[in-house]
Amino acid sequence: MREALGLAPTKPAAEKRKHPSSYILVELSVRKLSGGPAFRFEYKSRSLSTLEAKLEAEKAVRKKGLEVWAVLDVRQVSE
Repeated sequence: MREALGLAPTKPAAEKRKHPSSYILVELSVRKLSGGPAFRFEYKSRSLSTLEAKLEAEKAVRKKGLEVWAVLDVRQVSE
């Protein structure tokens, strides 16, 4: 009853634990559509599937007006 009226001392809030985050890092070698030197493009995906992460990365590259030259690496990273 004292808590409902605001007369009781408040309890400290419990700390929330951060869950370890994990994601799939896709590294692609890309270049402009007009040609030129290739450069590295990194994409972080929250997907569980490496294939889906790769497809998302390639879609992001095309959306930026670039061309996928080669897939360099696809790996899961846990923090």
